[in-house]
Amino acid sequence: MIYKVATRPEKRVGSDDLWDKAEKALITSLERSGCHYEISPGEGAFYGPKIEYTLKDAIGRAWQCGTIQVDFSMPVRLEAEYAAEDNSRKVPVMLHRAILGSLERFIGMLIENHAGALPVWLAPSQVSILNISEGQIEYAQKLEQNLKKQGFRVHTDLRNEKITYKIREHSMQKIPYIVVVGDKERDANTVAVRARGNVDLGVMSIDSLVERLHQEVASKA
Repeated sequence: MIYKVATRPEKRVGSDDLWDKAEKALITSLERSGCHYEISPGEGAFYGPKIEYTLKDAIGRAWQCGTIQVDFSMPVRLEAEYAAEDNSRKVPVMLHRAILGSLERFIGMLIENHAGALPVWLAPSQVSILNISEGQIEYAQKLEQNLKKQGFRVHTDLRNEKITYKIREHSMQKIPYIVVVGDKERDANTVAVRARGNVDLGVMSIDSLVERLHQEVASKA
């Protein structure tokens, strides 16, 4: 991540004294935090300077994402006040924050960075449950309810399609875990598990699957 301090533009509101104060506040906060930063002359908003959080995407392009701006001017223009401890009237300092910046841009960078293979904790769908035949529909549905109650994002595919077709389709969607249930798994209360990348983890108990998911989500791996 690159930190940039965007300073006063040519067209702006507020006195130079207020701009000096605002720019100094941002620079001091970065220095106290031990952050290395760059100066972007003239790139501030018309009402105040800002810290820009710049990220590089998967091919090295830099994108401005989050920002925080210190604004001494607009509260004065808006005649904003608050009551201080001594009951006197004071003008507040306004902070403008955009934590992610453009959400669409941030999500786009995230998807590009992981090439669509988002980590388990972040993936929109964490587990796909696939049945082999109609005889496992009820078992698959109960498994889905069990996992959802524990906070996991689960999709169950009960279509009357060949299991190889369903596995291939969900693999192409880069789902972190594909769980296959047939008669053997239903009767033994187990699941056959595949991790993303066509990694066959074999048959395991439901408790073992839940423990694995919890550990991956907690580790943010």
